[in-house]
Amino acid sequence: MVPAEGMEQTSPAASRPVLRFLRPALMLALLVAGAVLLRAVPGLRHVLQSTDLLRDGVSGRMVFLAGASVWCAFGLPRQVAGFAAGLAYGALEGIVLITVASTAGCVAGFFWARWGGRQWAQARLGTRFAKLDTMLTTQPFLSILTLRLLPVGSALLLNLLGGISGVGVLPFTAATVLGGLPQNVVAVLLGSGVRVDALWQFVLGGGLFLASGVLGVWLLRRAQIGHIVQQAGQNGQSEP
Repeated sequence: MVPAEGMEQTSPAASRPVLRFLRPALMLALLVAGAVLLRAVPGLRHVLQSTDLLRDGVSGRMVFLAGASVWCAFGLPRQVAGFAAGLAYGALEGIVLITVASTAGCVAGFFWARWGGRQWAQARLGTRFAKLDTMLTTQPFLSILTLRLLPVGSALLLNLLGGISGVGVLPFTAATVLGGLPQNVVAVLLGSGVRVDALWQFVLGGGLFLASGVLGVWLLRRAQIGHIVQQAGQNGQSEP
């Protein structure tokens, strides 16, 4: 018989590369499968469109929060859930509920990416990831807020970016609440405007969307200029 001491054993270090590959693969596979399934199967969309169900007291609100959180966690358009909130609950309550639900979905994506992608990004992307990580973590709240306010972009990709970076969960959550508010308000106003046929809500929603886009572009340019100035200062200090 072969002595126990002579038998080959798999060290924890040898299994780490496998885990680094499996985690991001599992993360992406679940996100893609969930998004495709939610789009293909109309069950959750039907729930969000069932105003009688959503208006059924506390249980109806809980159904909306759960359904809208899942909807937003997989990167599906939050405007659908926001419109449903406005149609079912009106402007004020709808804004509160969709803000809670969309933020919960974004934070769930953030933690999923941190579990599945951060180690892989550090190992595979090296200095490129380090530069991006430094840029985001220098001013985490302002960085996430700026990207949230931009009129173009993917909320899901931003959730993943925040998760694989070193951004803390508190600045990420705060920036997500504030940065997602304009789109939430627009969607809810459109939904409640359909219910009460109020033209001013459509106008206000369009104006708010435009203003948030302009603010996002301005913050982005300001952040870029600040980063250039900071780099120039560091280069100047390094020169003899």
